Amino acid sequence: RMIPRGSCFFAMKGSALLLGFLFAMMEIQSARSVVLQDTTFSMSFRVQKDEFDRALAETKELLAFAEEKKMSQNTIMFIRAARDKVDFALKDFARRQEEEAAAEARKQGTAPVPTSLTDKEIGVKALKGEGAKKCSIKKYPASDLVSLLKNGKVDLRKPFIITGGMKSLDMMRRMFTSENLLTNTEIQLKYLSPVKAKEKRSFDKQQSNVPEDEQYEYSLVTMEKYFMNCFNLKAKPDFRKNGGADTEHCEQTVAAALLASNTTVFKVFEKGVAGELAWLQQMEPGREWFAAKAADLQSLVSDKVDLKANLQKSSSNFFTFGPAGSGEQLRQESIPFSDGLVHGKRRWFLMAPKDFETLREKAKDVLEPASAFMFFEQQKEELEEDFGLGGKKMKFWECNQLPGEIIYIPSGTIYTSLNLQDGFSYKQNIATSLKAVAERVNNNIWAPESGVVPNGYQFGACFDYLDFASAGQKLDKQVNPLQGQIIQQIMSQYYPGERAQNMLILNILAECNSVMTAEGLDQELVSSTYCPRVWDICVSKLERNANSLGASIPPWLKSTPKPGQIKTEL
Repeated sequence: RMIPRGSCFFAMKGSALLLGFLFAMMEIQSARSVVLQDTTFSMSFRVQKDEFDRALAETKELLAFAEEKKMSQNTIMFIRAARDKVDFALKDFARRQEEEAAAEARKQGTAPVPTSLTDKEIGVKALKGEGAKKCSIKKYPASDLVSLLKNGKVDLRKPFIITGGMKSLDMMRRMFTSENLLTNTEIQLKYLSPVKAKEKRSFDKQQSNVPEDEQYEYSLVTMEKYFMNCFNLKAKPDFRKNGGADTEHCEQTVAAALLASNTTVFKVFEKGVAGELAWLQQMEPGREWFAAKAADLQSLVSDKVDLKANLQKSSSNFFTFGPAGSGEQLRQESIPFSDGLVHGKRRWFLMAPKDFETLREKAKDVLEPASAFMFFEQQKEELEEDFGLGGKKMKFWECNQLPGEIIYIPSGTIYTSLNLQDGFSYKQNIATSLKAVAERVNNNIWAPESGVVPNGYQFGACFDYLDFASAGQKLDKQVNPLQGQIIQQIMSQYYPGERAQNMLILNILAECNSVMTAEGLDQELVSSTYCPRVWDICVSKLERNANSLGASIPPWLKSTPKPGQIKTEL
C-alpha cells in the first residue's frame, strides 16, 4: 500500500521525537542513580627519623581537638591510629635501645642485678593481694644457724626459714632470667596440659605398678614452647595469660645439672641447712660426671631415650620455676629439702601429717586435691571458718618467702606453695643423718618392700631374665615370691630387651658412682650401701648385653670408682 509522501515525513519526524525523548529520560535517570558509596582510604603517613617526637605531639593535639569538636568517630579513629603508630614506633625503639644497652652492660660486667625472672613482654602479671597475712614459720639468721644446729637448738622436725643464707644470690639472679633460659635449646621439659595435670592430682599416694612416664601423658616441650604455653612469649595483646586458671598447672622442677653444666659452682647456701648437712650434695659431682658421659653410653639404650636427663632423675639438686599463679597441690616428700628463692615471691602453707589427716576426715566432702591457686582462692578460708582449720588439732604454718630466703621442709610435711609472682628457686634434698644417706642410695638399687617400680627392683636387671630371687639373695633381702612374680611380669612388660634393661643398670651405676667418688664421705657410709656389692655384677651384665647388641662398654666403666678420681675432670 502506498503511503502519502507527507504522511511518511510526519511519521518519521514523530519517531525521531519519541527516540529523543526516551534518550533524554534515560540520561536524567542515569544522572539520578550516581551516588557516593562507603569508601575505605589507605593513606601514607611518613615521619622523618628526626621528627618522631614532634609527630607524636602533633597527632596528640589533633586527637584532642577532634574529640573536643566532637568530630565523627571515623575521623577520630583515623587520627588516633596515626598517633598510635608513632607512639608504638617510639616505644619499640626505646625497648631495642634498652636491650642493646643491657647486652653491652652484661658483656662489660656492669649490668644491674635483674630483679625479676621475666620482663613485661614475657611475664605474667603478679597476683593481687599480699599472700599470707602473717608468718608463723620460725626464722633464723644464717649467721646464727651453725651454732644453733651444733647445739641442738633447731628442731629439724619443724619447718623454718633462713634469712641471708644465699651468698650466690646475685650471681644466680643474673644467670637465671627468662632471656637466658630461652637460650637453652637442648632441654626437653615434661609438660602436662591443664586437663592432664588435674587428673594427676590425688591425696592418696598410689603404689602404682606402672612407671610414672607411662602413667601420665607427658609432652616433651622445648624451653621456648614452655614459655609460650605458660608465660606470654609471642602472645598477642588479646590472648595474654593471667595468673591463676591460665597458669596453675605450669610449675616445673628439673635437675639442676640440666640447666647448668656444673652445679658444684653454686655454693648457694652459705650457712644453710644444706651447708651443714651436705652429704647428698657431696655426691652430686659424681652424678653429674657420670651423666656427662651419656654420649659414651647412648648406644646401649634406645635412641629415643634422653639418657643424660634420665641419669639425673635421682639428683639432689633441682631448679623449680613457674609463672605467677602456678603451684601444685598439697603433697609431701619422703626426704627433707631446702628451697632458696632466687626470683619472685612465694606463699607457703604447711601441716604436720597427723593434723592433715584430721582435717581430711573432718572436711572429706569439701577438701579435694587442687592446685595451689585454687586451694588459697577457694578452699582455705572455708576450711578455716567451717571446719576449724588452724585450731588446736589442725594447726598449720604459713609464710611469704622473699628472694634470698631459704625454707626448710621436714620429710613427710604436707605442703603447697603458690607463686605470687613469676618465680625461680634452687632446691636441695637433705639427709639429716648418714643412715638416711645409705637408705636413699639403697632405695634406688633394691628395696622390694617399697613396692616402687622400677627403683625398688632395678638390681634385678643385673641378672639374666630379671631374676629377682638371685638379686634378693645377693643383698640378703628377698622379695615375697608372689609379689616377685607380679612385679617381674610388669618389669618385663615395660622394660623388655637389653636396651630397656640397660637403662635400669645405668641408673644403678650412676647412683653408685655418685656415692663411691664423693670426697669427704665416711667410707663406712659407702660400705653400708649396696654399691660395693653390686658394681661388678651390674657392669658384667651390662657388658654381656652390649655384646649381644654388637656394641661395647667404655673402658672407664670397668674401673671401680674411688673418691677424688673425677675431681680434675670437673
